[in-house]
Amino acid sequence: MSCREEVAPRWRERLGACGLKQLSTLFDNSTDVSRLGGRWEVLSKAGLGGRRRWRWTLDDRLEAGPAVLYIKRYAETPLGEQWDRIRRQCVRHSRAYWEYVQSRRLAEAHINVPEAVGFIEEMWGAVERRSAVLLEGVPGDGFDRVWAGLCECDAPVTRGIARHDLAVRLARFVAAFHGTGFCHRDLYLCHVFVDLDPRGGRPPRFTLIDLARTHRPYWRRMRWIIKDLSQLDASARQVGASRSDRWRFLLAYLNLPRGAVRTRWYARRIVRKSDWILRRIARKSRQA
Repeated sequence: MSCREEVAPRWRERLGACGLKQLSTLFDNSTDVSRLGGRWEVLSKAGLGGRRRWRWTLDDRLEAGPAVLYIKRYAETPLGEQWDRIRRQCVRHSRAYWEYVQSRRLAEAHINVPEAVGFIEEMWGAVERRSAVLLEGVPGDGFDRVWAGLCECDAPVTRGIARHDLAVRLARFVAAFHGTGFCHRDLYLCHVFVDLDPRGGRPPRFTLIDLARTHRPYWRRMRWIIKDLSQLDASARQVGASRSDRWRFLLAYLNLPRGAVRTRWYARRIVRKSDWILRRIARKSRQA
């Protein structure tokens, strides 16, 4: 069994001051982890399996103010997920390592992502035994939640030119991410955080989160791009995006005129896939 850990240089002293001198502490039970200090919040939802998540608010004197870190811990990983990681990401490293490294790579490519703070992994050859990753919190909240709240209060940014501009800027952000060669595989609006002025007085700041499933496909890349765009389209339809909103997004993403043959080629495939996603979501909700 091999064990590896890494902490970004600027975080080493601060984590140590908060009691996290060794990242192996993150493999303890949550009751033990919470003794590190600061404020801990368990983030749990159905379907996580052996995965655990926490929000850790640090409060120390080494910085101007408190910082928020998100911790993901992986254990008891099913065989299917192990095989997916080996095929599409990395053979000899864990998902925690992968998310840590991709956060650094995308940041170097000037894509807004959570800052990679550290990771630890235990591997048996190509098998991930357990791992954990720390990421710094980012401004804003999930686009879907922010947009629903703004629509409820009829904020100016949800109307007119400000609304059009938001769709174009989101499209350019997603296009820049795809321009790095990576695809997300879980690109719903909840994974695009946005820091937004309700009055539309300043440009929005988008941040892409949850990078654990990202990969750089060398074969059938278009399949994964369409999947990403379809997931965005489905979640946009769920929060009330109009047909014009979705067209405006696609035209800005492709940087092509509305009547271009390729634009309609993309639109047909995206809508077909997003229809399927929405039917699946509706079916699951009926079964719940």
